[in-house]
Amino acid sequence: MNVLPSQKLSISHLFLSLAAGLMFFLLPNDAKNQLSYDGLCEAYIFLITLVITAVLFLITKRYEAIGAAMFTMSVLMTTALILEIIMGFAENPSTYWPDIGMYRIVSMFLLWFLPFTFCTVIRLLSTGNSDNNDTRRSFARFISLSMKALLIIYVLIVVFMLVMPDHPAQGDRKIDLMILSRITDCINGTHENGVPYIMWHCIVLAPFSLYLSVLVPKFRVWHIIIIAACFGLATEAMQFIFNTGTSCTDDVLMMIIGAITGILFKKAIDKLRSLITKGEDPTMLSFEYTHLNVKPKGEAQVLKEE
Repeated sequence: MNVLPSQKLSISHLFLSLAAGLMFFLLPNDAKNQLSYDGLCEAYIFLITLVITAVLFLITKRYEAIGAAMFTMSVLMTTALILEIIMGFAENPSTYWPDIGMYRIVSMFLLWFLPFTFCTVIRLLSTGNSDNNDTRRSFARFISLSMKALLIIYVLIVVFMLVMPDHPAQGDRKIDLMILSRITDCINGTHENGVPYIMWHCIVLAPFSLYLSVLVPKFRVWHIIIIAACFGLATEAMQFIFNTGTSCTDDVLMMIIGAITGILFKKAIDKLRSLITKGEDPTMLSFEYTHLNVKPKGEAQVLKEE
């Protein structure tokens, strides 16, 4: 499908994007009303999100329309959560503690990840007439909007799942400095959360490193490792200060693994796109876009940055 010439979204396309964002926002509650089992709710969200994304793209033929819907959804989710917290503290100031829950986390992830993947796959496979300056500019705007939506969701996840996951404990603060002890407990089944605990901590910084690698493409893997280590130490320190969990060395190690995964994902997408376009589009996941300057017949096409 050819993307329309790049320009600001028309009023009708903007309205459709806002409507799609509102539908994304309402989807988790709608799934809960329709179904009782979380697994079925998440499958429902998966299917409807893909349908809404595909229909919006078919109507508007613009990547940035999908990005605008994702950004709208993130803003609405954040606003609703802030109002929920304010009302909770107002009603029960001594006992209320914000908890967004695993279902809400998974819903946020699906509502961002599926539209992002949909547009990325289409752009990844675009060649010929569907690969031009307009599509590159449109996708760059989509990346900008989708990354802003990711940042909003990610801040919520970090605050409520890493820094303040539980009520402040009444006992002494705990620190576990033994390397691989927590991981071993999870694998052996002696830890209450087991393998899902490892999986969670191994992917939690992947979105963060993806965001950084897109925002600052010159970052190397070791740059991300240092930033991830500092980030992990900061979250463990906050857990210690608020006494909302055990500060653990293994958590930091697993976060570093997740950070490496995020940047490698970005590099893999760019590499695959470069192979598909024979080196003409080596930085697909970028806020910037490049021009194709077509030389006289018989000469190679050369890319230059605008």
